[in-house]
Amino acid sequence: MISFRLGKAAFRVYFSFFVFNALIFLLRDSRLVLAFYTVCAVHEAGHIAALMLVGGSIGSVELSGFGIRMERKKSRMISAKSSIFVLLAGPAANIIMYILMKLTGCGGTFPLLNLMAAAYNMLPYRSLDGGAIIAEFTAGSAHESKAETVLAAIKLSFIALAAAAAAAYGKGTLPLLIAAIALYIGDKRTNNNS
Repeated sequence: MISFRLGKAAFRVYFSFFVFNALIFLLRDSRLVLAFYTVCAVHEAGHIAALMLVGGSIGSVELSGFGIRMERKKSRMISAKSSIFVLLAGPAANIIMYILMKLTGCGGTFPLLNLMAAAYNMLPYRSLDGGAIIAEFTAGSAHESKAETVLAAIKLSFIALAAAAAAAYGKGTLPLLIAAIALYIGDKRTNNNS
């Protein structure tokens, strides 16, 4: 792990982040790599802008093979409503970018990647925005264990479908299987850290 500070925020970059990036370069067309990272930057910029709007600030940023995880500073209390606003801001930034590009006649892969990033991040994994929003609604409630059971079934079904797609369609769908497994492991890590 590489650890450093940028301003008041702590940054941690894990070895798995470099492995994930190597897989992207090996399994995908290298022309898509820059577009992929630009889409990620748009997404994270949405979260950061929303966090600043509600008066919060970034405490730490973690880059791993399971994705990018930002945590706000604990010193500032932010309501559940504000937390949901911050979580929705990343996918919203991607959707806004998609709409702007379509309205200006930009075609190609970049607009579609933004739309895909918005949909992907709304999947019900705690390590993604969709799962974090579900956790905001169910944490500490009587429905929390039922929600976790349903979400576990969804996650295992996603792995099974990705494995079936990889078996049927080969190397082209292998990143989907890798992502499904990484998301599952990332969620286990997130649940253990909560």
